[in-house]
Amino acid sequence: MTRAGLARGAMWFGIIITVGLLVVTFLFMHAESTWVHTRAMGPEEAFHYSSTGTELMPLPVFQVLPIIFPDQFQPGGASAGDWVDQFGFIRGKAGVNEGLPQGFFVSNYRPRSGSPSPVPFVGINCSLCHSSRIRRSDNDPGVVVPGMGSTSLDFIAWVDGFKTAVLDKRRMTADNIIDTYEQHFGKKLDLSEKLMIRLWLVQTRKTVEQTEPKVDSPYGGADLRNSALMPNGPSRTQPFRNLVRNIMNRPAALDRGFCKLPVLYEQKDREWGQFDGSVRDRLTRSVLAAMAIGATMENLSMPTISANVQHSIDYTLDLKGPKYSEIFPDQKIDGARVARGEKVYLTYCDSCHGHPDAQGAWVKGKQQGVVFPYQEIGTDRERVTFRYYDVLADSLYEWFPAKQPLRPKREDLRLGPMGTVRGYIGSPLVSAFSHAPYLHNGSVPTMAELINLKPRRNVYYRGDNLYDPVDMGLIVPGQPDLKRYFRFDATERGNSNQGHDYPWSYKGKGWNQADLQDLLEYLKTI
Repeated sequence: MTRAGLARGAMWFGIIITVGLLVVTFLFMHAESTWVHTRAMGPEEAFHYSSTGTELMPLPVFQVLPIIFPDQFQPGGASAGDWVDQFGFIRGKAGVNEGLPQGFFVSNYRPRSGSPSPVPFVGINCSLCHSSRIRRSDNDPGVVVPGMGSTSLDFIAWVDGFKTAVLDKRRMTADNIIDTYEQHFGKKLDLSEKLMIRLWLVQTRKTVEQTEPKVDSPYGGADLRNSALMPNGPSRTQPFRNLVRNIMNRPAALDRGFCKLPVLYEQKDREWGQFDGSVRDRLTRSVLAAMAIGATMENLSMPTISANVQHSIDYTLDLKGPKYSEIFPDQKIDGARVARGEKVYLTYCDSCHGHPDAQGAWVKGKQQGVVFPYQEIGTDRERVTFRYYDVLADSLYEWFPAKQPLRPKREDLRLGPMGTVRGYIGSPLVSAFSHAPYLHNGSVPTMAELINLKPRRNVYYRGDNLYDPVDMGLIVPGQPDLKRYFRFDATERGNSNQGHDYPWSYKGKGWNQADLQDLLEYLKTI
């Protein structure tokens, strides 16, 4: 063949290869477009089931992890229940959302990039932390309350158990995941599922290993229930720790700014999204919360995911809290004591917290929304004094690209133009009984103790606690059991139950037992 013939042959070969690549690319793009089936979700459905950019792992992996790693997902032993019980999740319904617990969703987005995936991924959304179950006995199925901060979820311990499993190179292999799934569920995984499991495991293990030098190795097994090692415990989080780690690239090792999982009722009545006045805008608050648990700028910028976040917020704007009389219909409320207690409340509590009018609308107190210095309130200071607190707002603002639609306004972040006071906001007490445990760090289990009708306990045990409708709060035993295992010590750093001595300190000057009993009765009605 002549040189010219060879050149023509090479040219046609190149053309064929190029056309072939274009065809493959087109077919792949077409296939990608069929993997994600987007549809409009209403606010309530978005709150419970939508993706907020926090995909964690392929669905088959999620389903077999507790089988492969009973030591990590049943740290209290088999007698303490399955992983759903032991970490305080709310059990889902069979046939709904793959039967996953409350707050887990299924989507066909990949973690971090948000790219379409042929394999469903499991992630977490707002309702994981902001839904709770009120029970009065261990046999009581209870009432699930959306918008209420979970009183049982031990999420950070669950995350450490998951990370420990990922780092186990002997058991956590793609082959073991695939074999366990196929044997347990009696069906074969297809090629795309097997490939995605392998790709996910390589990337996830790499990510966990890379962060170990900064955040240290995760805990596992029985250590997941050790309050000396895992100090958050049930119903609490450290809201800024991961932001310091992810955005400022610091270990946040000294952060003890614990925060209970707050209620999200009637958010339209709240000027600031965070109760310490650190974040004003609700969207910014939710975006930062999602980023703290794995969402990225890329997937949060996707129209469907960003719309899901906004719809979840919309759900909370007018969300009504539960009524004490509906949750506890057998509890008689004394009308005369309520009337007297209302006068006590209006005298000592209304200025900071406001009150409901005759139609149930919240009337704003004169100082509601004001950030009071923590020194004045006397409550635990760690939430607003941890290292980097004074520079985190600037770091967050500068981290967002200038033209990023999700970039917060600088005045919506404190410390900043709107103020530099380190403290806490008096917020509406909608459905006051469902705010337990009380104070921002969840250190006071009952309302009777918060108003100093009864002395505050320093040491007690938390977990899947039952509810006491008389003292209006959690029943906390003095000794551990299989369900109530976490030792809460109010003398430990970040756990202080001191302060907020309104109307009076316990048996201090002006203390009036009868007035406090009446106040407790009134608080059951708002």
